[in-house]
Amino acid sequence: MYESEVIDIIKSEVAFMGTIDENRPHVRPMKPYIDQEGHIWLFSRYDSRKVSDLKKNPRIELCFLDKKQQVLNIYGRIKDETKAGSPTFQVIRDMMLHDIPEMKHYFKDDNKDSLVIYRFIVHDVRFMKADCQVTTRVNLPMEHDPDTELSMCQGGFCLVE
Repeated sequence: MYESEVIDIIKSEVAFMGTIDENRPHVRPMKPYIDQEGHIWLFSRYDSRKVSDLKKNPRIELCFLDKKQQVLNIYGRIKDETKAGSPTFQVIRDMMLHDIPEMKHYFKDDNKDSLVIYRFIVHDVRFMKADCQVTTRVNLPMEHDPDTELSMCQGGFCLVE
């Protein structure tokens, strides 16, 4: 399988995140963060359209295209909304800043109260090599157990409950 390549793409590339507001899709660039346990985190300004879309429908898809023309699609839903001031926010923010220093301009002290961090619950991963061969396909239907998720582990995709 290609789990290490998937993790490398998440860590190194910008994703395009798709949300739905009523009947219209919205796509915007996002820089996800993957922690040591394999959980994916996203952040946003609290007053953005993205946050409004996520309140109406927490299901999203991230799409990555790397320099080798490999495509990675990850589908799932946003779980926890973590606002500034909470211990979880501070821990995740500090880890993000340590691992992705270019994100510092988003977390300035004067705007930290206007940010929110979300945990992305992964239910479907599709990785396609440049030759258009689907090499990894993992699917956990949300309807059966919405709290079961995939975690990105170096040895493979791990189930988390």
